[in-house]
Order: sequence, then structure tokens, then C-alpha cells
Amino acid sequence: MHRRAERGVALVAAVAALAVLTVLATGLATTSVLDQHLARNALAALQADALARSGVAAAAVVLGERSPAEPDALSARWDSGRQPLGAGWVEVRVEDEARRLDLNELADAVPALFKVLGLDDHLLDALADWTDGDDLPRPAGAERDWYLGQTPPYLPPNAPLGSVGELVGVRGFDAALVERLRPFVTVAGETAINPNTAPREVLLAVVGDVTTVERLLTARAAGPIAEEDLNHLFADRPAIRQRLTLRGQHYTLRALAGVGEVRRAIEATLDAPLDRIVAWRQLTPGG
Repeated sequence: MHRRAERGVALVAAVAALAVLTVLATGLATTSVLDQHLARNALAALQADALARSGVAAAAVVLGERSPAEPDALSARWDSGRQPLGAGWVEVRVEDEARRLDLNELADAVPALFKVLGLDDHLLDALADWTDGDDLPRPAGAERDWYLGQTPPYLPPNAPLGSVGELVGVRGFDAALVERLRPFVTVAGETAINPNTAPREVLLAVVGDVTTVERLLTARAAGPIAEEDLNHLFADRPAIRQRLTLRGQHYTLRALAGVGEVRRAIEATLDAPLDRIVAWRQLTPGG
């Protein structure tokens, strides 16, 4: 009986040990599978990021190789579509920044744009105070004291806007308003707008005449507007003519790349005269 009891205890101990070893083995196997999955995702993320960067670089090269006489137009094929490359794919979209109103270079047209968009003109005071060099608030604006009273406190830069996203810090602006403005404004440094690519709202803000804007929109639907067309149409309005260009100075390059289920997106700003990227930021794919 004594030996039989010992054998029973040993059997229980062996079964318990086996159970522990099974749990440990299962845990190690699960950890190994998880580690492999994480490693694959990390590699895919690096590959997708490299593909997005290569897409931006390729677009910059293509822009640099265009003929100097070629105008920027909506008819230009600046959307690559999805292209297989390496371990995944990449797609690139290019837009000239001259299609937008530059808030720093063409600031006197901003009130007209706000009117066209139906925005509160009180926002103009706050925007002017944000960028001017003094601490004297306009009637509907805000300066140093107002911003220091916020939670958390911060200071207006009293300098030209560094990005469109910076608007979210200006009194009265929020993220939704900034996104509404984003298709129409830039801070890239454009001193003129392109009637071949600018939306109707921007053309109205700069040209100011509905009839002329409709003529521009009709003309570009048939083909890119040429220099002689602008010279003829604005022969008696040289100040407006100086604000129109057929070739932008800056371009926004957006690249989306994917490897497996991983996505990476990049937005870059190209200064064409300098032939270099002057701004770069990661985007949230699909955002």
C-alpha cells in the first residue's frame, strides 16, 4: 500500500509538471508567433515608408524635367495612380500651390475670400493681430494678453504664418474651419495665382468680377489658358494681371504607400526655383 501511494503521488506530480511544461511551451509558442508578427509589421512599415519617400523623390524629378513653357493645368496628369513597386505599391498626387491664395503674399485678398466662403469677417481682425508686429488688438482681434489668458497660455508669433495648420491657434479658428479653408489657402510663398488650376472661390477673391471669372473657367475647360489670353482679357487691369501666373513656384507632393496591410503617407512641399524640398510631414493614411 505504501509503495502504491508513492506511485500515485509521483504520477500526480508528473502530470502537474507536464501541465506546467505544456503551459510554458504554449506561452513560448504564442510569444514566438507574436514576435514574428511584430517583426513582419516593423519591416513592412520600414518598406512602406521608403516607398512613400521614393514616390516623393520621383515626383520632384518629374517636375524638374518639364519644359519651362509648359503651364500648370488641371488637365496635366499629376495623379500617378497605384503603381506596384518593390515589396508593395505607391501612389503620388501633385498639386501646384499657385491654385491657392497665399495668406502671407496676397493678404489683401483674404477679406474677399472670406466673403466668398461666407465666413465671419471678425476672424480677419484676429488673423491680422496674429501676424502683425505689435501688441495692439483690433476691435474683434486678440493679442498677447488674450492668448496668455488661455489654458494653456501661449503667445501669438506676430510674424507671417508658417503653415496653414497654424491657423488653429488663432482666436475664433478651430480645426473644422481650418480644414474648410485648406483647399483655398497656402503659405508656400506664391505671389500670384494660376487661373488654370485655382478654384472658382480663389479666382473670385483675386479677380473680383464674376463675369470675368466665368470666362476664365469656360476657357480653361476647352484647354489651358495661355499668356496671350490673360494679356488680352486683363489689358485694362494690369494690377490684376500681375497677380495671375501660369506656372507655380511651389508644389505639394503627397505619396501613399502600402506593404501588406501597412500604410504610410507623406506630404512634402517642393520649391521649384530652388529645386529642393522645403517642408515635410507624415500624414495619417486615409486622414
